Formats: sequence, structure tokens, C-alpha cells
Amino acid sequence: MLRLERARRGRLKRIGDGTNRVDIIYVENAAAAHLLALDRLADAAPVGGRPYFLSQGTPVACWPWIDEVLALSGLPPVKRAIPLRAAWGVGTVLEGVWKLLGWQSEPIMTRFLAAQMATDHYFDISAARRDLGYEPLVSTAEGMRRLREWFAGEGRPQVTRA
Repeated sequence: MLRLERARRGRLKRIGDGTNRVDIIYVENAAAAHLLALDRLADAAPVGGRPYFLSQGTPVACWPWIDEVLALSGLPPVKRAIPLRAAWGVGTVLEGVWKLLGWQSEPIMTRFLAAQMATDHYFDISAARRDLGYEPLVSTAEGMRRLREWFAGEGRPQVTRA
């Protein structure tokens, strides 16, 4: 999860060389895919117990996408970077300290987080397309447009206090 507060404080660093690609999914697409799966289960289609990957169908370059989200929120792009190997080492040390001290929270860096933020991880969604009839209904461009509106306050729910 992108941590905007960390970016606001200038504490967000790119991990790795910044070329990794990742899957993303717009929330309405995820919900629609789950409803399709429910429909197939109700039709007694042989989808129960099978794994399905869901995404927009095309991976994005992780760090340029993060920079785009930051820009939409009015923040500058990530300028500082740390090599994967160094982030992995920091994660190893911090995980050990947290374990030693019995802290239940998660360290600011873990080996898992370092790997997720620096390596490719995207998956083939052809099984979801074939078995569930899944196709992303909201494009990545449209999802980003909606996010821009949300950041601008146009899509945020209005909260009033009595």
C-alpha cells in the first residue's frame, strides 16, 4: 500500500532500480469479478476451489505509477532510492529487533515489503476471463481519472457533524 503520509514527510524511497512491473486493480473491477464468481457458483459451474488472479489485465511500471498517484495527490515524485539488497538487509534487521522486543506492529521495512516493491509481480488473468467472463469494466485510465477527482474532493463523501 502506498503510504501518502510517508511521502508527505519525504520519507518514501524507491526500492530497487524502479523498473519492476506490478498488477493493479480498480476496486469496482475486483467487486465485479467476485460477483461473476458468485454467479458461476450459483450456476454450479466448476469454478469452486479454483484460484483466479484478478487485475486490470496489463501490469504497470510500479514506480512511475506510484509517482502518478503522488502527483494526483499534490505530492512530488519519489526522488530517493535504496537498492533492493540494502532494503532487504534493513528489513532483516528490523524484523529481528521487532521479534526480540516482542512488538506486535510491523516494522517500517520488512524483507517481504522490499521484495514486493522492487520485483516484478503480475499474473495471467486468462482463467478469470475464460471461466468467469471477467473483463475489467473500469480502465486504468478511467480509474486514475476517478482517483484524481477523489483527491480533488469531488468524489469524497461529505461528512457532517451534528
